[in-house]
Amino acid sequence: MIKVTALALSTVLFSGLSQACTKPEAPVLPDAATAVTAQMVKAKNEVKAYMTNAEAYLECASAAEHNKMVDNMNEVANGFNDAVRAYKERMTNA
Repeated sequence: MIKVTALALSTVLFSGLSQACTKPEAPVLPDAATAVTAQMVKAKNEVKAYMTNAEAYLECASAAEHNKMVDNMNEVANGFNDAVRAYKERMTNA
């Protein structure tokens, strides 16, 4: 019985580890020139989830993959921040 429990536990642990070691897909950001508030909120939530998953991926990525992921995270963050600024400016001038 103990062997079965240890095997089950190791299976659960390794399956969680393999999920964390899956490179997350970057979210598609809305076009700030036409986006509505709901789309911007959805993008915010997707970016937050992406960053959380990307941070988990960094824990098990190789050095080269780690650096690529950090670059991707910066691109997503900068893209989202640019979209938010453009959206806010559009809303202010509307």
